[in-house]
Amino acid sequence: MKRIIAILPALILCVSVFAISANAAMPPVVFGDLNLDYKADILDATLIQRALVSPMDFSYESQLRADFDRDGEASVLDATWIQRKEANMTIPEGFGGEGYADIEVTSFYADYDSGRAAVGVPVTFTARANCGEKGSTYEFYLDGKLVQDRSEKNTFTYTFSESGDYDVSVKAYNRYGFFTFRKYSNFDHYHHDPYGEGFFYKDFHVVDDYSYDALSLVGVSWIDLMHSDCPGIDVHAVGGNAPYSYSFTIPDMTQSSLYFGTDVECYQRASDHQGWELRYDDDNQPYLYHDYSEENTVFIPLDMFAPRSDHDVMVQVKDANGNLTETRTLSFNDEILIG
Repeated sequence: MKRIIAILPALILCVSVFAISANAAMPPVVFGDLNLDYKADILDATLIQRALVSPMDFSYESQLRADFDRDGEASVLDATWIQRKEANMTIPEGFGGEGYADIEVTSFYADYDSGRAAVGVPVTFTARANCGEKGSTYEFYLDGKLVQDRSEKNTFTYTFSESGDYDVSVKAYNRYGFFTFRKYSNFDHYHHDPYGEGFFYKDFHVVDDYSYDALSLVGVSWIDLMHSDCPGIDVHAVGGNAPYSYSFTIPDMTQSSLYFGTDVECYQRASDHQGWELRYDDDNQPYLYHDYSEENTVFIPLDMFAPRSDHDVMVQVKDANGNLTETRTLSFNDEILIG
């Protein structure tokens, strides 16, 4: 099953639309503004008082918005301070003001592909969140239960004791306490929803045993697909003899080199992007190559590729004895990324 992720057509233009900070995506939150009219006034003070009487109707996000005095909780004091402000009375500096609710998990992946994680082997899940500024924190859940408390640590390592399917999820918060929730998915295990128009996620799959003696690729994951002008590929290998070195090849740059002009210009673009080198095959066709190195993450310079041109990324790992893994291929163009 191939994995397909819809990307806007503007991706080829360095996906600048995705590099925009999350802060610019939505209007700011005005603290104390419970009725969402972008101001904190007497009406909001009244709504806060009413909501405190009926906490069942007071959502987590509403409590964040109601926290006018920014002490971490919504209380009758917030309503009182708003009333003082509206009466032109003095209130402490820092009360009220603006914040942002936007936050999105841009990537959530594991160092072992789903289906290759084995019982008794630690698996590390990595989440990356974008809230337009620093200060993201993370909570991790396993089958709906909190297993790692909220902290700045964006990785979660777990050793599964039984084979089967598991729901692994992350909740990412921005500095103001607003959050987003995302379930782990391995795109190789996407399944089409027969009752809808999209895809649904398959749980993280653990097997009873997997031989790690032979050198093998166990994880090849896209990272920050939609929030970077150069999305990355993160690669993990096991078996053989460390240290490992990794190579990446993007074959057939003919369309791109013709689109951008001379081969010299294309070469210059390539050499400016994190170790990519323009080479020529036996038929004198250009391709991009990232030579073997111990760096297991490589970034794809999307701005080099002509619109609507299809390309593969071929990944291979070599161990200290020169043994090679099978080649793993992922594909992309300016509208979709697949693998």
